[in-house]
Amino acid sequence: MDASIHSTFPTSTRLSDITRFLLRHPLQSMIMRWNWKAASLSALLRASIYLTAYIKHGMAEAIGVTVALSVFRFLFGGVNGAIIQSYRRVQPAWHAVLTVPLFLAALSHVMEYFVLTGYDSVIGPIPKKNAILYSVIVSIISAIFNLFAMRRGVLIVKDETMQSFWRDLVRMPWLIFEFISFPLIWTYKRQKNRLRNARDTEE
Repeated sequence: MDASIHSTFPTSTRLSDITRFLLRHPLQSMIMRWNWKAASLSALLRASIYLTAYIKHGMAEAIGVTVALSVFRFLFGGVNGAIIQSYRRVQPAWHAVLTVPLFLAALSHVMEYFVLTGYDSVIGPIPKKNAILYSVIVSIISAIFNLFAMRRGVLIVKDETMQSFWRDLVRMPWLIFEFISFPLIWTYKRQKNRLRNARDTEE
């Protein structure tokens, strides 16, 4: 991270403090810290969704929509990644999990709708309900996963903890497994603590 950004970015772990800084310094916190790792993964992931959703309307239209929206996702995905990275140290973690992904999904898909509407004006109307619905679901899940990964030092840019993109990709299979199994592990640990507390109370 650039020294100027690093020195001014809040060290607080409160959701409200981070949000206040992002709103007051959008250029510094969202553009100068644009996350190219998150942008790349977002564009690649969405390209397959758009291509699959629109292929039945013709190969040319499907490729056109895929390229237009993938470019948008690459640009906006980097901003999303910068925002998510800003919230990675928020405590308790569920404050960020319950607010950031939903906000980003709503914002990005309003913009995505306008991108598709602009594309309609060039080539004619195309159905977009299902594609946007699938994309909303993917946005929420991917935002939560990105937050999960960034809290573990993956997909970080312009920070002293940044590692190579290749190293991030090598760690990705295990992170995906950990992400999927996290609810079960959390439930098991919670139940184990309850049993331990119950035994301690009886003693």
